[in-house]
Amino acid sequence: MQQLALTFEPGLANKYKDLRECFAACVYGRGLGRVAAAIDAQPSNLSAMLSGERNLDTALIERYMAEFKDTTPALFMAAKWLTDASTLQQQALAQIPALMADLQRLIVAAGGGR
Repeated sequence: MQQLALTFEPGLANKYKDLRECFAACVYGRGLGRVAAAIDAQPSNLSAMLSGERNLDTALIERYMAEFKDTTPALFMAAKWLTDASTLQQQALAQIPALMADLQRLIVAAGGGR
C-alpha cells in the first residue's frame, strides 16, 4: 500500500465556503471563456453553474483539472475533509510567528513602539 502525502496551502479549507466557490475562483482567474472552451461548456451555462443557478457537474471540474493541471479544487476538498485535528493545530501554531511580526509592525506604525 502506498501512502499519499499532501501539502496544503495554509488556510485553503477556509478560503472558500464550498467547492463551487473554489472552482469559480479558479475559472474566473483563468477567464470564463477560455475555461469554458477548454472543458467543452457554454460560457453562459458554466457561469450559471458557478453562480448556483444550475447544478455543477463534477465532470467539468475534473476536465478543468486535467486541462489546466490545476488541482486546487481537489486540494480544497482534501484540506476541508481530510485534515485531522493535530494537523490543524500545527498549521495554526505555524502561523503565529508571522502574525506576531505583523502585530509588532502595526504597533510601531501606530506609534506605540517608540
